[in-house]
Amino acid sequence: MSVVKKILAGAALVAFVCLALAFTEHPAASPVSPGRSVAQTPARADLAEAVFEMVLENARAGGMALGEPPTLCQACVAAHLGLPEAVMRERCARACALR
Repeated sequence: MSVVKKILAGAALVAFVCLALAFTEHPAASPVSPGRSVAQTPARADLAEAVFEMVLENARAGGMALGEPPTLCQACVAAHLGLPEAVMRERCARACALR
């Protein structure tokens, strides 16, 4: 009889736990994902493109003739307008394949 009481007590405990879990609130799953948040700052590629466009615009305003599409060497030279030629050559050596 002792074994039967233990089995009944265990079954009652399992039933109670199952009922408790059934009545607790579960987060509702929905097929729609939450809305995406809008980034407050532009992505790196967008920022790089914007800076590149500003450099080319300044070069055109300064009277520098640029090819279409402009090369990396031309963009480097345009970014360093107004600096001494030695400094410009040093900074743009890799872009212009001077080494």
